[in-house]
Amino acid sequence: MSTMQAAQLITPQGKIFSLPPGMYEAILKILEKWKPAPRVARAEVLALVKETRGKYASGPSLVNALLAERSTEREREMRCDQERAEWFFKKQ
Repeated sequence: MSTMQAAQLITPQGKIFSLPPGMYEAILKILEKWKPAPRVARAEVLALVKETRGKYASGPSLVNALLAERSTEREREMRCDQERAEWFFKKQ
């Protein structure tokens, strides 16, 4: 004689919930219908971004402007990090 184990739902965070049979069936139907969004390769996304830069406006590309601004920020961050490292090692 075997005893039936209650259905359990385990979340990605590891929490465990016991489910009554009706709720288990409802969740199972939802999960069977749900399909995750298709995965697009990073190279395909980058190619699409490059292809459509400035395509929908007559002016300069917003993507190019944002990339240039981020590049400037990264250079400034690297200089600050370098200065902090030099200051730190001089003190020792």
